[in-house]
Amino acid sequence: MKKIYLLPLLFTLFLVSSCSVTRQDYSFSHHGTDTIKSNADFDYVARNVMGKAKTSIKMSAWKKMKQQMALNGLMSQAKGNLPVLTANQAFANLSIDVLQTTNGSSSGSIFEITIEVVVSADIIQYE
Repeated sequence: MKKIYLLPLLFTLFLVSSCSVTRQDYSFSHHGTDTIKSNADFDYVARNVMGKAKTSIKMSAWKKMKQQMALNGLMSQAKGNLPVLTANQAFANLSIDVLQTTNGSSSGSIFEITIEVVVSADIIQYE
């Protein structure tokens, strides 16, 4: 009679111990039009242009790390993905968002960490 209760108990413990947990942290900073030359007339050329960069660090079964490379740093790579400015243009209202996603188990072990940087801005042109 005890074997009948033991099998469902072990199955339930296995399901509870192998739960997957995902946690996402978010941080941002905003730089307005304080630092640009505000005594000259300007027009908005484009609004909310974005540049993104992302990297992931994965742990394999034997605790070896595999990482997608960000050669010049994530912030530099995200800024490099913004549109190229022409003469008399500047970025305004620059926002930098950093998202960090951690995937792991409920026991505390981490399987994967993903970091994504999103840089968004408006493009203005001086007259």
